[in-house]
Amino acid sequence: MPRKKKQVIKVNDSTSLEAAMQEVYNDACSGIKEAQTVINELRNSTTAEDVDEATKISHQLISAGKQKTDNVKLKLEVAKLQFDSLKHGGNAAKAIEGRYGEKPSEDDFGSVREMIEKNAFADDNEVDKDK
Repeated sequence: MPRKKKQVIKVNDSTSLEAAMQEVYNDACSGIKEAQTVINELRNSTTAEDVDEATKISHQLISAGKQKTDNVKLKLEVAKLQFDSLKHGGNAAKAIEGRYGEKPSEDDFGSVREMIEKNAFADDNEVDKDK
């Protein structure tokens, strides 16, 4: 896999926002693909000979499934942010502030990815509290 290009990301620059969202989306897609490959390999090419092996295989399947779910959540957060950006006329700062309640700093737009990930995984914690 080729090394990713470093890019300068600016607030309220639709090109920068698109590049950042595309990078997060591409990472999520590759994570989903890798997890599905692991799941397929474990299901199709392994057979457990005893309980211990079956337990190890099931743990790996659960881990890969969780990774796949987390990456799907990231893809959904990118889609939500894209929608909000369009709703605010391409103003990234307003879109992020409206969705996450936080303003990105002018210097560090990399915090957007952290906000997306934090929000994607915060939904899990709310569901777990309801149980």
